Amino acid sequence: MAGGKLTILPLIRKIELIEAVESGKKQKIVAEEFQIPANSVSTIMKRKDHYREQFYSGQVDVNKQRARLANHDDVEAELLRWLLRLLKNFVGKNG
Repeated sequence: MAGGKLTILPLIRKIELIEAVESGKKQKIVAEEFQIPANSVSTIMKRKDHYREQFYSGQVDVNKQRARLANHDDVEAELLRWLLRLLKNFVGKNG
């Protein structure tokens, strides 16, 4: 990026941006408010359904700049169950 500052918006800010544009504000004004290039606003608006899905699913930390989703939900769930059993046994023996 030649001379410009790279700004990555967390998911919550992208949702705020989408709502601002949909409320009737011009994309150029919104870009200035969020201190990002106008073409970034356009890109976010093109992917608004994707961002809303992530936001409302609750699977993503809305304050993270990049969403990291589990690729194998079943493995992640089983790992969590195993960890909880392990912690329960540990607390039971030491508590």
